[in-house]
Amino acid sequence: MEQEAIAKAFYMTLCSNEEIERIFNVSSASDYLLKVRADAATEHTRIYRVFRRRMLNAGDGWCFSDYFNTRPFENYIKCLVDEDFTEAKSLAAGFVFCDKPNGLIEKTRFGNVIAISESLRYFLYFMNLAILDHGDVDVHQDVRSAAMKIAIRTMLQREALDFDLDPRGEIPAEVHNSVQHHTDRQLEFVIGHEFSHHFLGHLNDSKLIDGAYLSAQELSGKTHKFFSYSQKNELDADLDAIERPIYTPDMKADMVNSALFFFVYLHIYRGVKDQIMPSMGGPSTHPDPIDRFHHIYNHFKDSIELDENNLKDLLKLSDIYKESLTADVALNFESYETYGSIYLAQWHRKVLIDRVDF
Repeated sequence: MEQEAIAKAFYMTLCSNEEIERIFNVSSASDYLLKVRADAATEHTRIYRVFRRRMLNAGDGWCFSDYFNTRPFENYIKCLVDEDFTEAKSLAAGFVFCDKPNGLIEKTRFGNVIAISESLRYFLYFMNLAILDHGDVDVHQDVRSAAMKIAIRTMLQREALDFDLDPRGEIPAEVHNSVQHHTDRQLEFVIGHEFSHHFLGHLNDSKLIDGAYLSAQELSGKTHKFFSYSQKNELDADLDAIERPIYTPDMKADMVNSALFFFVYLHIYRGVKDQIMPSMGGPSTHPDPIDRFHHIYNHFKDSIELDENNLKDLLKLSDIYKESLTADVALNFESYETYGSIYLAQWHRKVLIDRVDF
């Protein structure tokens, strides 16, 4: 009993007594998700400090479970037909503040649980800041380059997850609002992808078969590639995430574009990662991001309005960024390996000292 009391003490500074009891006596999928969230917060010092700051700012109104943003989940689920809506609402799903930048669906004895990392939000946010057109606001190339490096380092788990405590720069409100909008839409696609794994039964053991899948993957001029069934499941979930909700034509086009930009961003990251940590050549459960890009494009190009020239320019731009980043890795390898913070060039005004200013 004394050991259990000591273990519970680790959670007492963030969680209520009721939440702690749920963590130590998991009896439902929502309890399981709560435990995953709480473990991530207490096991990572920097994340713990972010939560403590949020807790102090919230005062008496603090509730650990209510800290996590639910908007992208709600925006996706509300577009589902009634039967899917009811089933989706019954699942335990939400963001987890951890350093692993991914989305996943996990089969537990309490049911399927969907968790999307907050780190993935940071990756998308800074990639959008680096890549997108920001209207009347002139974003200097140095700012864009720094934003992309922050995004890449976040995926590499080298960027400190303390953006609340140490802002990387003063981002104009109109730029922030636009970037946040696009980030939420891309996250809705990721969320939908994980829900689709559930709806399509991909976590059922009976669905795990050995074999191959044939698909054409190019914008023009078909190139056939073979995919394993686990990879086929990923491709099917990509399409279902967009097809399953009841979208207007404009909403569907926006979601397709959000998905395409998401995979271009992963393509850029993959180029850097492969240089820093080359693949050993083993089989992957996920298709290459560019294969997924083409798979979505080819599926929807005849049913919704897509700007093919703009998308081709986006792919060319991604290759330019990949070349620039790989060259930077060669010259400044340590800057991708060292844990810490990168700042937004001209948009960064004040150097904050860790443990002094925050």
